[in-house]
Amino acid sequence: MNKKIINIYLIFFIISFFGMSICGISQTLTLPEISDYVQAFKEDSRGPYKAIRWFCPDGSIVHPQKRCKEPGGVQHGLPKDIVVKIARQHHVFLGQILAGTPHEDFLDKANRNSRMKQYQMERFLHAADDGWIMRRARYYRGAIQAEDEDAWGQAFLENLAGNDTLLSSQYYLIRQISKDLPHGSNSDRWQNIRALSKTIGDTLADFMDLRVKLHSQPDEGDILRVQDFYEQFGDSLEPEVDEMITELLDDLKIAYRPFDINILNDYIALLPEDSPISRQMAGLVKKYGAAEGDVTEPASIQCREFSNLMFTIRFHLTDIDSADNRLSFIDLSNELENLVFRSANLWQPTTLGGFLEKAYTLALAAAGGGYLEIWEWDAVAAYLETDGLVSSVPLAAFAEKAEYARRTLEWGTGMVRSTYHQTVELYGHFEPLAHGFIDDRIRASVLLPLGETASRLNELSARNAGISNRLIGVKNPGQTQGVNPGFAAGELVVHNGSPEDIDFSAKKIYILQRAPSDIKPVAGIATVTEGNLVSHVQLLARNLGIPNAIISNQNINDLLPYSGLTVFYAVSPRGSVILKPVAEMTREERALIAKKKRPTEKVAVQLDQINLAQKEMLDLRALRAADSGHLVGPKAANLGELKSLFPDKVVEGFAIPFGIFRDHMDQMIPGENISYWAFLQKTFKDAELAWAMGKSSSEIEAATLERLAILREKIAQIPFLPGFEEKLRQAFLNNFDSPLGQKAVFIRSDTNMEDLEEFTGAGLNLTVFNVADSAKILQGIRDVWASPYTERSYRWRQQYLSNPENVFPSILVMPTVNVDKSGVMITAGVSNASENDITVAFSRGPGGAVDGQAAESYLIQENGQRRLLSPAREETYNVLPDSGGAFKGVAHFDNPLLSATNLDDLQAVAREIEARLEASQDFQSEGPLDIELGFLNDKIWLFQVRPFVENKRAQSSNYLNSLDPVVSANKMIRLDQQIMEIE
Repeated sequence: MNKKIINIYLIFFIISFFGMSICGISQTLTLPEISDYVQAFKEDSRGPYKAIRWFCPDGSIVHPQKRCKEPGGVQHGLPKDIVVKIARQHHVFLGQILAGTPHEDFLDKANRNSRMKQYQMERFLHAADDGWIMRRARYYRGAIQAEDEDAWGQAFLENLAGNDTLLSSQYYLIRQISKDLPHGSNSDRWQNIRALSKTIGDTLADFMDLRVKLHSQPDEGDILRVQDFYEQFGDSLEPEVDEMITELLDDLKIAYRPFDINILNDYIALLPEDSPISRQMAGLVKKYGAAEGDVTEPASIQCREFSNLMFTIRFHLTDIDSADNRLSFIDLSNELENLVFRSANLWQPTTLGGFLEKAYTLALAAAGGGYLEIWEWDAVAAYLETDGLVSSVPLAAFAEKAEYARRTLEWGTGMVRSTYHQTVELYGHFEPLAHGFIDDRIRASVLLPLGETASRLNELSARNAGISNRLIGVKNPGQTQGVNPGFAAGELVVHNGSPEDIDFSAKKIYILQRAPSDIKPVAGIATVTEGNLVSHVQLLARNLGIPNAIISNQNINDLLPYSGLTVFYAVSPRGSVILKPVAEMTREERALIAKKKRPTEKVAVQLDQINLAQKEMLDLRALRAADSGHLVGPKAANLGELKSLFPDKVVEGFAIPFGIFRDHMDQMIPGENISYWAFLQKTFKDAELAWAMGKSSSEIEAATLERLAILREKIAQIPFLPGFEEKLRQAFLNNFDSPLGQKAVFIRSDTNMEDLEEFTGAGLNLTVFNVADSAKILQGIRDVWASPYTERSYRWRQQYLSNPENVFPSILVMPTVNVDKSGVMITAGVSNASENDITVAFSRGPGGAVDGQAAESYLIQENGQRRLLSPAREETYNVLPDSGGAFKGVAHFDNPLLSATNLDDLQAVAREIEARLEASQDFQSEGPLDIELGFLNDKIWLFQVRPFVENKRAQSSNYLNSLDPVVSANKMIRLDQQIMEIE
């Protein structure tokens, strides 16, 4: 090929790749396509920029040899056209330059601070991937002016620090961004240490052990370890690796240099003498301000002192008048966290009491660093407190403290995850390394030593109780906690990204960051985030005896190499967890799995009582619990019962009964010689014939699901019978005093195959949210009728029901109540199996807690004590306007969602509902209740009640119970007990 042709090809490649043609610029990119540009930027000597220009105050852009017409211009890189296009189309900002950027644009409040978080992501990628898109452009002279960036960063951060509302509501984010934005001499040294060790480890296999050590358990001895490595291999190192190891050593020496306590005098001078921060710092200087100011006290004392100061700074930061001074103390707080991190690694308790004290101290530091909100710390501090403890405590009290140490860690990691998961998912489409950002942020914080301490505490607690977790390849099994008892064998699937697109299988065991909002049946599941105990997914898991556990972020990384292995998984009633290769199963475990694989007795839904003759709309006021399974499903029937008992707490509404659905299904399918109902029945008859002919279960299931998909599409277009729409219009007038199309409503599926004694069916079928337009309401009715035939709904019903083809959906139509907060209440202690306690889980806005959100959850005990089980960690929530539809509101976590009065009201209404339903002749339930409800201006509205269904076989399994040894309730734990005695 001659040179001319090569040049033509090269020109064509540049034009097509960088989108410089008119056609290319106008085309819409997909997020994955950005990956190609990212790779090209890495090899480009100008990176994401195409030239250097002056950016003038009047908005003009001039050549570097010229000058702006007025003073105040800044010079820096001009982004490539494709970079501008990516920003415009996807709100993705590559190669951001701070100078000249309007503060409001960078804060990006309308997009949950996305642009600001992207800057942090890019800093991480630069450190983790050898400069990332600036790999060859780092030396592009004039592209980035350090002095301009520094001045801009200082001004921007002062604006944030001067805003009381932002400081209170987003303290964690503000403190984190101050680590990353240039202003003075700040630097995130530990991020650089981890990034350098990773790059060196990827280049030199012999360095891998040191890389792992620096990522998981760094300490001062690492300086000597890196020096020894350098002396051993230095002569054979490539120049760039030699340079990286030298930089790593320099950073480690700075990170571990003694802290001069007298530096605090500079900060004391910024505050009045009566400031709590000033007084505390003055006390430290007086106590430790010895020769040269080095703090030489034991690591445990340093850790306590610095943690306390972090918390005091956070608590009193808004008392400081000057924004500049506030920023100085935020920077000090970040420096103190590094000192806590360092001293925590040196603090090695030798007794049980020492571990409790360390957990309390690090949890306090986490609150000081914003990983916990102040009110969350107030709620948990008493359970972690060690002051006043006697020489020994009951095992239950020790276990409680260990459990709250684990919960505190989860809340802290949840803060990191909720703050940055949107950015990680965005960048994950085109840069896989982005998925390491959250883990890196956690490892750089006090959450790392807190996690190690919580893990050890839970291990020690379990050993004292005779319990031990066993998980293949997991270094800290004490961080794992069983949630739902059960056992299973199957292929292990470890997935560290978003779970929403996974095609779940009933034969596999899944290890995930979080449970998806909708999930098909699985053999077992474990998640990093607990979500909440009463979401639809959790309720279905409890109902079917699917083993479920909470693991740590480190656990999921430990398990990644075993993805694809066939394993045995078991969770005991008290939370013990076993995960091991099937080759290591005992004879008893093999027998259990073999028995589980055999067909089990299924429930047959009785049809003899169903009344298909009722073909009129039914007002909620006319329905009672006894109508469940006869005229309508349990949602409408039980809500009608509640309406009669609590008329002021239940909205008006009406039901479309089974009979109307069946009437429509008896129509002939347009253009076909078969009715909708006959099509459905033939689907299942064909499946029975296939079984008889010996076809495989997978082949039969695939054919059945294909037929059901066809049926769903047909029902979604089913013609309404004559008179139906008129009946619907009249029902709107009768119940809502509003014509059809002028009142926003919920359209809720309500089948005869849910809330059975052995099967809950929670959340399996469709609810159409807040629809007002008449055409959308009519289509919503069709869609709800079709929803029981989805793959997910079918698979769950198949687990327990012998006649799933006889599903009859009724529909409950309710007016929208745009509640401030909503959730689920179980009239029992889900976490402690107490029948006298109450569990509540609430999220902001409508539809809260049922979809697995990280909800604000409490255990309300019979004696009135309220225990915070988890705070909310969802950044967005539903808002339902009167006009229909929904949009997302943005939440912060600085105040509790449920007030003390709310909790009082919930406890009172729970007991009142129990008492009134117990006196009812129609509502049949001997156990606890599952209640969906919400608050609007602090008034309770009830939306659903049903029996709380658990899998009693899993709870009472002899094998699972054998994993939990019987321990005397009177057993005492000596806090001065040496760890060596236990191990």
